[in-house]
Amino acid sequence: MIVRRASLEDLHPLSVLFDEYRQFYGASSNLDVSYQFLKQRFENQESVIFIHVKDDVFTGFILLYLGFSSVACANYYILDDVYVTPTFRRQGSAKQLIDTAILFARHENAQRISLQTQKNNYQSHQLYQQMGFVKDDEFQIYHCFLK
Repeated sequence: MIVRRASLEDLHPLSVLFDEYRQFYGASSNLDVSYQFLKQRFENQESVIFIHVKDDVFTGFILLYLGFSSVACANYYILDDVYVTPTFRRQGSAKQLIDTAILFARHENAQRISLQTQKNNYQSHQLYQQMGFVKDDEFQIYHCFLK
């Protein structure tokens, strides 16, 4: 199993995995929407995506967005999505993906990687904490939904 940075050439198989991820979180399957969303991220260089591959099969991915800290005058990365297809879970794939994201962010001299996850996603909480992520008890998160 390897982790590597995804490229535009990976778009079709990555879109299938991304559509699976969206369905996992309750969205209706729409391969075209998944494909177009990822295509825009690649074309506009708006994200960094790493894929987990086993025997030429995409088994997982992690998606990072660049953020900026005004106070620190520094860059950071937002870990927005990490997904491993169910048949490949509990084999260290998510850890490999997160390790790769951390190494990448360090190489880019980022200040940190930030993420948010559902309160009841206890397995992910445990993994993130084991990997050095610290729960933020200081700030509240608010959203203004526009659609």
